[in-house]
Order: sequence, then structure tokens, then C-alpha cells
Amino acid sequence: MLINPWVRNYEKYDHAALGRVREWASNKLGSTVDYGFGYGTWVFIGNETVIKIDPEVGRPERFSHELAVSALQIPGVATPRVLETGALEGRAWVILDRLDGTNGYNVWPGLDDSGKSRLMSQLARALAYLQKFEPDEGMLHAETSNWSRHVRQSFNRALRAVDNVVPGRVLTMSQAAFAEWEDSLIDRTRVLCHGDLWLGNILVGNDGSLVGILDFDRMALAPADYELDMLLRFWRYPWNFVPEQLEATYEDSLEIELMQPFVELCQGDLTDKQLSARLSTLELIYRLNLVNRFGWSEQHAMMFDTVLSGDWADGLV
Repeated sequence: MLINPWVRNYEKYDHAALGRVREWASNKLGSTVDYGFGYGTWVFIGNETVIKIDPEVGRPERFSHELAVSALQIPGVATPRVLETGALEGRAWVILDRLDGTNGYNVWPGLDDSGKSRLMSQLARALAYLQKFEPDEGMLHAETSNWSRHVRQSFNRALRAVDNVVPGRVLTMSQAAFAEWEDSLIDRTRVLCHGDLWLGNILVGNDGSLVGILDFDRMALAPADYELDMLLRFWRYPWNFVPEQLEATYEDSLEIELMQPFVELCQGDLTDKQLSARLSTLELIYRLNLVNRFGWSEQHAMMFDTVLSGDWADGLV
């Protein structure tokens, strides 16, 4: 049975508009459609194709990343191929071919350590191909030629945005932590990063092998270690990513030793201290942006304590 954790996200949108879009998608796909997996995207799955639609109006370039990698070829691993693009009521949409396989988080709990290690090794090899692919940078809207400066600017912008929301103590500690970590923001060669690699965006075959990679919406040209940002978040809090039906199977953090091929590929010649600092800066920015979006809470306070203590990447490096 397909377990979809994102159905609840559709409920917050305009039901009238969603109803019209769903009817249009059903006619377009020529089959009964199911809600797909998407955060901030309406996804409809047909028998052979998938439609992704931007819930927001007026963003015509929303799916340019998907177009940028439509020609990507990874041996033995399928990636989405764009078949058609357009707009409906001002909302951008893209039609992709449907890939075979089962979502990784449904399969992972049933694999033994050998199977998990093999799957992560396959993912690391696929990632190596992705890093070498050269997309049209114009389609990526890549404005991060200086990654270190980009991270610094992102931090300063996020900090200013929550100046009147976050307790002063946390603001001061955040500034001090970033000042300590920013020496590790050395320039590295930029490669193509998926940006959202977790078990929900990989497809696994019946034999437990990697057969597909999905959802390139957050793709970026960035240092290879940027790819570990989402992996680390998923590793520390896997139950926050999977559907409620599977939370019990992910009560404990994932075993990072099984993911070492992935980590080693992305770490390269960075020291453990440098890698830890670089990942901590990204998580700090992520947390500040979450507070700006949802407001301050006790849960955010606990998350900040973890990041600012310097323990965020503990276990990964």
C-alpha cells in the first residue's frame, strides 16, 4: 500500500481552485489520479505520467529545474523526463514520465544492514554522476557563484527577519556561533546538488536496489557538502519526515555508518571540524527561516539549543 505523508498539506489550500485543478489533471492524464508526494506543490499521479502544479499564481519559471535535468542520465537509475509544460489559471505546471519503484522510506525499515549499506552505496554512485552533469545555468537561476558570500548573506538576511521574534539571548548566541563557524566557509568547486535527498525522494526496486531519484525542485550549484544538509536533518529527525503510520519504525535516529559512502563523497578534503561547522551554519539559517515563517515556540527553542551547542553534526563526522 502506498503511504502518502503529504495529503494533509493539500487541506490548507483553496478547495475550489484545487477541485478545478484536480479535474483538469484527471482529464489531462486520461486516467484516475492519486495525490502524489509534494510539499508546496500539487502532485497528481496517473498511470504513466505525473503532473506537478504550483499552488501559487504568477511563477512561470517554477519548474525550470526539472527542465534543466530532463536530459540527465545515470546508469541504472531513472530520473524524471519533462514531457510538457504550461500554465493553468496562472499556475505553472509540468508533466513528467512516471518512474517505477517504491518510495525509499517504505522500504528502508525492512532492509537488513547489508541491504541498507548497498542502497546508500548505490545512491553515492548516482550522486557522483549528478555532480558531473552540466545543466543550463540560466534554467537554475544560479546566483551563488561565491558560495561563502551567499551563506553569509543568507544568515544576515534571516537574522534581520526575526529580530523582533527571537529572544535576544538566542540572537546573540546565533551571531557568536556563526562568527565561530564562518572561517570554515572556504570556497570549493561548485557541483550540481539535488538539494533534497532523503528517503522520500528515492525509488527502490523489489530487490532493494536504487532504481530512481525524484523531485529536483531544490537543485543548486553548490559545494558538494551542501548535499549533506537534508541528509543530516533526516538522519537526526527521521520521524518528522515520514507519515504517521511509519513514525514508530523511525523512533531512533538512522545509523549514520550505513551512509558513509554518501558522506565521504560530499566531504572530500574538508576536515571533520570544517564539515561540521559548514553544516551547522546551514541548519542555523534553516531554523531562523522557520521561525520567521511560523513564529517562536518551545520546539524551536530546543532545536536552537541543539544547533548552537555545536552538536548538530555530531555522529555525521
